[in-house]
Amino acid sequence: FFPVRAGACRAMAFEVFDDVAFYWFLFSVMVMVIVPMSYSFLSTLQLRPPADWTRQLDSCKEKNERIERERRKDLMSKLFGWRGVGFICSWTLLIALAMRLTVMQNEEMYTFNPYRILAIEEGAEPGEIKKAYRKMSLKFHPDKNQDDDPEKNSCLCPAKEAADLFIKIAKAYETLTDDATRDNYEKYGNPDGYHGTSVTIGLPSWLTDKDNELAILVAYFVALIVIIPTVVGLWWRNSSKFLEDGVMQNTAYRFYRQISEHTAAKFMPGILSSAVEFSEAVPCRNNQADDLSKLHNRVREQFVKNQGDVNNDIMKVKTLLYAFLLREPVPPSLQADMQFVLSASHRLLNGLLNICMEQRFVTATINVIEFSQLLTQAMWFHSNPLLQLPHFDMAQVKACSRLLDGGGKDAKASSPIEKLRALGPQKRREALTKLSESQHADIDRFLTNFPEIEISFDAKVEDEEDVQEGDVLSLTVKVERKHLPEDPDWVDSDEEDDEPDEDMFSKELAHLEPDSEEYEAKKEELMDEWRDAYYERQKRKREREKARNPQSGELGFAARPLHEPVPVHAPHFPEERHEQWMVLLVDVKSNKLVGYQKLSQNSRFEKVALKFLAPKEGVVHYEIHCLCSAYLGLDKKVLMKKSIVKRKEEEKKTAAELAEEEDEEEEEEDEEPEGKWYYLGGNSFGELILNIIALAIAGVMLFNFLYSRGLWQKYVQPLADWVLMIAWPFLSLVGNKLLPGWLWFSTNVYDFRHVSFLFENMTAVDMDANASLSTRVKNDTSFLNEDPFKPNLFNQMGDRD
Repeated sequence: FFPVRAGACRAMAFEVFDDVAFYWFLFSVMVMVIVPMSYSFLSTLQLRPPADWTRQLDSCKEKNERIERERRKDLMSKLFGWRGVGFICSWTLLIALAMRLTVMQNEEMYTFNPYRILAIEEGAEPGEIKKAYRKMSLKFHPDKNQDDDPEKNSCLCPAKEAADLFIKIAKAYETLTDDATRDNYEKYGNPDGYHGTSVTIGLPSWLTDKDNELAILVAYFVALIVIIPTVVGLWWRNSSKFLEDGVMQNTAYRFYRQISEHTAAKFMPGILSSAVEFSEAVPCRNNQADDLSKLHNRVREQFVKNQGDVNNDIMKVKTLLYAFLLREPVPPSLQADMQFVLSASHRLLNGLLNICMEQRFVTATINVIEFSQLLTQAMWFHSNPLLQLPHFDMAQVKACSRLLDGGGKDAKASSPIEKLRALGPQKRREALTKLSESQHADIDRFLTNFPEIEISFDAKVEDEEDVQEGDVLSLTVKVERKHLPEDPDWVDSDEEDDEPDEDMFSKELAHLEPDSEEYEAKKEELMDEWRDAYYERQKRKREREKARNPQSGELGFAARPLHEPVPVHAPHFPEERHEQWMVLLVDVKSNKLVGYQKLSQNSRFEKVALKFLAPKEGVVHYEIHCLCSAYLGLDKKVLMKKSIVKRKEEEKKTAAELAEEEDEEEEEEDEEPEGKWYYLGGNSFGELILNIIALAIAGVMLFNFLYSRGLWQKYVQPLADWVLMIAWPFLSLVGNKLLPGWLWFSTNVYDFRHVSFLFENMTAVDMDANASLSTRVKNDTSFLNEDPFKPNLFNQMGDRD
């Protein structure tokens, strides 16, 4: 938006279109749109592969090379896709527009300037004005410029442009030769006098050209009536099919109908195969019938019957999943479909997991996570976890099993992989003699990065010692992932003392006599220092917790993880996989899921906060599960026992006391926080703006009242003049420093001449008169004889004093 003098436009008998203002407006809009869109586009480009320890393993070499090729191909497709082309074209257009504006740097948004129109200097003599008018009028006269071809006209411009310029020249000459209009222009920048200001949008001349009216109306109609509703309708039609977790609503309904509390893991492939996404993307095709039939015959012995086995599309996806879990080779005609099925499987399993957890199913939730582990590692149900190791087959599994069963056990080890890690590199090499040294190095690297977790917890009721029926129990589960690097920002709150030890000040107080005044004063001083240190620790703790971005939301998905995802060794899975951990709280007696939370920070230490209501009186047993969705044999479980006591009967209160308490609570809720002085009594920056506007309006109303009654002239103005006289040396010094910038701003950015008379009138008023501001503006015109915009503005004001 740009200011345009409304009076100048109304005084002329032709239309004025500001092309320069339009280009600046267009440039501003494009910058506001292109910069955030460019950031969004560039943030999706993965120029370098992320850090991944599996890239050092020979077992993942083929997979990593394929992923790298796909990453480069995806990068090129993004650069040359519609977003990439739009990014390049938009920045090209923006640069071209910027170059166009640099060419226009000597031009300015349209204002009526008769001196510039006649190509003379300001303050020119009447003779110079008359001479310039004759020269310009002869050059741009319509009789000499009647052709649309600029080459055939004397002014070298089209006839319409020449006619417009001729009108401007006539108006400029009339303004400068008439004393009244010239005085109005010198004072207000408008030959017709002061008419206020208007704010308009700079529009290009072609947009309001009569020859383009039909095309512009058609463009508006197509954009507003056709394109925008169509785009919004298509977006809504597509987005309304999906839930928040990215699963289609029809798919979630199918999952919901098939899942139950005791659904076993062997039924998960069939439930997953019923997803609508698979039926739409990879349906059965006639050219795949033979290969699909042969693949189905190889895996049909392991098939478990599901509800959707009568559907050919579901059977196809189910066959592909079984083939992958059994590590059966897939024909080339089905490999693309297999790639799509595996790429979408974990997203759909996450939707299935959400349904199980919302239904508070324990067995089904654990089985969904178990199937996710099997799918990541391409392993059949109840397979030995040692098959997850690189270069391992059944021969290596048997050799290790004999060694582990023969006495190489570690008392603390629970899974075969942990037992194998406890043996050490030397014993592993002695047992696995058929593997080469490079393969042993891969195994050592895998065992170094294989997850190892430790769980601790604390359950309590805030500000209460006993747990009573109906109390809100706060459970804090601390998970340490020992295979990850140390976290320098982590400080366990349990390690910080909340209460001072009685003997912590004994050394400082040893030289003083107990119970003396010096002893008590020194002790109080040390206590104050301890409190200050304690509050500082608590402040740093809150800042760390805020920086670590704790979980939020029902399922605990944080906005942004603290660290990058941890890669997973999954050589058979076609895509990159990362560790995902879920904490479950289970009521053993009812076998119901009490709470759940996802670890989302990818750090060595992480805490999960769960809140739940204490059940009825008695001893309640809970299980805390920590499950990984990518590896088998890592799941940990700890038991928690809580004693719940019967709620004590509260003292009965009268109705009047209860009503009084309710009134006090309502008053506390209605109380607003105390305003801050730097917000002028408000609580936010928005309230500060509103307070400034309210004070400005009140100030204007007060000024008008005092001025109309003569009180301003009699009391306030003398005081203001006295303050100005005292402060003038400082103001003149500052004014001389700011004078160059002020003159440049008033000359090149905004012309204040049309409003300056308001301020002149307030200082030139007769102190003994009681006339109002409007009367003095109407009757007293002496202030118009002085031009306030002179080079020595600040010096002149100093001379007056």
